Amino acid sequence: MSDAPVTLEVSGSIWTQSANSMIGIQIAIDGTAVGKAQIFSNGASTHRAVVPAYISLQLPFGQHSITLSAVPGSTTVSDLNDGYTAVLHY
Repeated sequence: MSDAPVTLEVSGSIWTQSANSMIGIQIAIDGTAVGKAQIFSNGASTHRAVVPAYISLQLPFGQHSITLSAVPGSTTVSDLNDGYTAVLHY
């Protein structure tokens, strides 16, 4: 581990029940929103791969938490058919 600058990469799939909607994954580190990975969905009820997000971070040495959730105010839905990946690039 290190406290050097890192890049967090987040990708995954989501869907919406509403056509013509911006949907996405909000990314939080230690409870603070740091970015989002989004996609515009023209159609409803179709799983979509988000455009991956690349977020530059400078984290102090030690344990940290990452939380992936629906972008607030969006119609984003997730179920057992969706998956997510979060990678720290040193």
